[in-house]
Amino acid sequence: MTRRTALAALLALSAAACATGGKLRQGAQVVRADIDKAKRSGAVRCAPKELALAEANVDFAEEETAYGHASRAQDHIALAEKNVKRALELSKTCGPTQVTIGKKLPEPPPEPEKPKQIVRIEKTDKDGDGIADLDDACPELPGKPEFNGCPDTDGDGIADAEDACPNEPGAKETQGCPVSKDSDNDGVPDDIDRCPLDPEDKDGFQDEDGCPDADNDGDGIVDKADACPNDAGPIESRGCPVTDKDNDGVPDPEDKCPDLPGPKALAGCPDTDGDGIADAEDKCPALAGLAENAGCPDVDRDGDTIVDRLDKCPEQFGPPPDGCPKKYTLVEVKKEKIEIKQQVHFATAKYRVLPDSFALLNQVAQVLSDFPKMRVSVEGHTDSVGGEAMNMRLSQRRAEAVRDFLVSKGVSPDRLEAIGFGPTKPVASNKTARGKAQNRRTEFRIVALE
Repeated sequence: MTRRTALAALLALSAAACATGGKLRQGAQVVRADIDKAKRSGAVRCAPKELALAEANVDFAEEETAYGHASRAQDHIALAEKNVKRALELSKTCGPTQVTIGKKLPEPPPEPEKPKQIVRIEKTDKDGDGIADLDDACPELPGKPEFNGCPDTDGDGIADAEDACPNEPGAKETQGCPVSKDSDNDGVPDDIDRCPLDPEDKDGFQDEDGCPDADNDGDGIVDKADACPNDAGPIESRGCPVTDKDNDGVPDPEDKCPDLPGPKALAGCPDTDGDGIADAEDKCPALAGLAENAGCPDVDRDGDTIVDRLDKCPEQFGPPPDGCPKKYTLVEVKKEKIEIKQQVHFATAKYRVLPDSFALLNQVAQVLSDFPKMRVSVEGHTDSVGGEAMNMRLSQRRAEAVRDFLVSKGVSPDRLEAIGFGPTKPVASNKTARGKAQNRRTEFRIVALE
């Protein structure tokens, strides 16, 4: 390249840079104008974050333009435009609300008043007792003003309508009838007094019969000593009745839960699950449990038949008494089975156990000793080589041979069963030697732990 060509290229590049810088500065000016507009619209209050981001990115764009970093400057211009646009949108509702107040319309002229109608009511007095019919409670019968115009024929101060003897003067206490003889002066006339010579005791109990009542409620406690003279009750409660609001047979004074029925053993408080622990103290009130568990039932999370409260290893399957797992070198005890780490070996096509499997079976016998209630199914399996009937017989005899070995080690025959499945339950493909070897196996499935 000649010096002249290089100089021409440099001049062209400088011209292009100048042109780009001019566009960037022009874009920055447009954004700044929008920023001013957003401020006037209240963006400082409603969109402070967007306004600040727009201003910061314009400043960055101008600095990048000055250093000739057009690409960076363009990125800042784009961010500034995005934020000022958002600030303008958010500030639309920030301006003061304008309220236009219209002029008050003239009130209509008042309507002319209508002439008032005068209604004249003439008072009448049909019974001529000087009390207008409108105020007379008995407008058809002449009467006295103190009785609102109603009559008092016998003049005893009791209106006829309320007088049991309107033609005979009497006291108000006898409903307007004349007082008859009262020998015992108890206020009950002799003609209706069942005890005319014994005055009524006026205690609010059958006072109308004229007889004194020493024991109103008949509970054997004289009224003077009876705290509840009109309600029968035992002497233990001073003659008051013993209440049992919840009808649980526990008297309220002795009932700690008088509104909820419960057994006497729990002082009348309910025990929903019947575990002998009152619901208020039972953390599992709907499930029967033990006091040691605050009323909740025992759980056995690891399934080793040793409940968690007695299990020192509640998360790990283990034998009694502590429930912690024992370590065996050739077997591992799981919830469903005794898993052996190597296969039981038999003589080829026969059911005699080879000596190299004695150590393995000795550990299986040890597991059964550690779990004295465990019952196990010894299950024999074969590959598909040979006839199925022959393999079924072979697997059965092998399972029985293993069972017999365990019995010889002291395991009770009642805890063992032997089943041969032949080739019916493969765990791998019988098309490969490896798969066949996997299918020839003996398994120890746990049937029960209790």
